[in-house]
Amino acid sequence: MKVRYTNKSLHYLGFLLFFIISTYCYLIPNDWVNTDDPDDFDLIEGITYNIVHSMSEKNLVNVGERVQVGAPNRSDPNQQWSLRRVEGNIYNIVNIGLGRNLDNNGKGAYVSSPKHDSSNNPYQHWTFRKIQSCTYNIANARMESLSLDSIDSNSELVYIKISNKNNRYQQWLFEPINYKLSTKVIDFDLNFKENKLERKLVNILSSDDTIENQTNATIKRWFKKEETKLNTYTLEIRKSESFKIGRYIDMSFEIGAIIFELPVKVGISGGIEGEFKKTTGDIYKETVTDEVHYLIQQKVSVPPFNSIQIIANTSKINCVVPFNAKIRINCEADRLSTSGKVIEMTNVGANAIRYYVQRENPGIKVMDENFFYIMTNGTLTINGYGYNSYTQLKTLESQGTLSPKKPESTPKKPESTPKKPESTPKAASESSPKNLVMFHQIILTLLQIIMLQFIYD
Repeated sequence: MKVRYTNKSLHYLGFLLFFIISTYCYLIPNDWVNTDDPDDFDLIEGITYNIVHSMSEKNLVNVGERVQVGAPNRSDPNQQWSLRRVEGNIYNIVNIGLGRNLDNNGKGAYVSSPKHDSSNNPYQHWTFRKIQSCTYNIANARMESLSLDSIDSNSELVYIKISNKNNRYQQWLFEPINYKLSTKVIDFDLNFKENKLERKLVNILSSDDTIENQTNATIKRWFKKEETKLNTYTLEIRKSESFKIGRYIDMSFEIGAIIFELPVKVGISGGIEGEFKKTTGDIYKETVTDEVHYLIQQKVSVPPFNSIQIIANTSKINCVVPFNAKIRINCEADRLSTSGKVIEMTNVGANAIRYYVQRENPGIKVMDENFFYIMTNGTLTINGYGYNSYTQLKTLESQGTLSPKKPESTPKKPESTPKKPESTPKAASESSPKNLVMFHQIILTLLQIIMLQFIYD
């Protein structure tokens, strides 16, 4: 019976799942490497390294048909190596660039040809003798008296020489590369105390919301407005209580549902989160904002020739809350598969996580439940707004422009109203010109009499 796929995408999905499962099933396990020191935990199988020559500080590199040391180049896969266990304390050293084993012919070292590349080839078997932290003498398992050496005139070509752990030309430092530790502060236990809270009332309306009534009738209307405010959360953790953030490690935080237990309005449903980017002295510090919304609704009645101001009050809250928390640790790195190929930046095993953490933060205590974590503590500074708003209506003092206008003067009487008789002084003033004429006539008569007397004399 033939099975026919009716959906090509389903076929491709199945192929993809098969590829992913096959790939992960054949990853080299991240086991500790067995060296000559039973208490050694400085090497991990299946991750990638630069192998650095102790004397010249140059990297072991495959060049053509030879292996030599050269100037460090992190992006060069021919300078990248990984360890794959053969049996017991015997390992292949795999070149990432070619995916084949480090080989030797009793005199010189090189990367094996495809024809001779084999986990069963004794010339490709190596053991590790610890010298100091992460530094080893690399000996050939077939001829344990011979070790990797770089002692030519240019200190570049790599030979196989008589083993001597004290010979610095035979000492090699393993530096892990191509990994990333991602840490997140979670499981906050906030030590909130009400008596440490600073609270004051503020008007959250962003404008002067006043309704004026310049009519002689009462106005009634609904006031409705949305306002947006920002709460700020500033998280501080001492470096000594966390990880040293750097090239291979970053740190974020996530404060979940416990944020709803604080006396502030919360705009986001799942809590707050962010990433530490700022450093102040010995402290990691980061501030995130949360946008909160208020809907103000109120029925307003404004009397004639008055004005009403609408005020929406809420609490403005400031407090510093100490906390304890966990820093969860995840890690991704380049990993070697059994085929010699590298799977880039994939999840690593528990041993690798511990290994990378100790390398970045020596002496730090890592705990394991369902995940790896360390304990930490710090402070959360909150500057935010209360749960609800309370509307207040304030009647403003009457202004001149809002009062009813008074008449400018007393209204005039109708012109048909009878006039009152003129007063006596006015009649006297009209007779005075007649008296003056009579006085002039008397004077003229007297003058005529006097003139006649002079004539007859």
